[in-house]
Amino acid sequence: MEQRGRILICRPKGPFNLAGARSYEADFQARVQELGSAAWALLEDATEFEAAGPEVLAHFRGQFAWCAAHGCAYLAVVLSGHFKRYLAEQVFGALPFKAIHYTQGADEALRWLEQQLGAEPSDLTPA
Repeated sequence: MEQRGRILICRPKGPFNLAGARSYEADFQARVQELGSAAWALLEDATEFEAAGPEVLAHFRGQFAWCAAHGCAYLAVVLSGHFKRYLAEQVFGALPFKAIHYTQGADEALRWLEQQLGAEPSDLTPA
């Protein structure tokens, strides 16, 4: 996991079981708490993600719902291939993000998130 301002970047690698899906939750939640109440964004780079069973995908969906409930306004997902796109849409579909962007490149995803956060009214309010 990496942080660039108000953007958290996650790069899951390989296959996941439920223990692996839960292994980073405490660190992730601590980082979110440090962001405070202003909107933030998540870049999910799934280019090296390989597989997960239905129970793990359901757990991931819960993790992303938690993110949306705790200030994550925008999600950019980096992936390639129709099957990964299908899985991503199953996990992220109907979650209450302001917008979700699918792309094949991490640089494009980061630029998109920066643009979205730059347009947040709370960022434009004078101090």
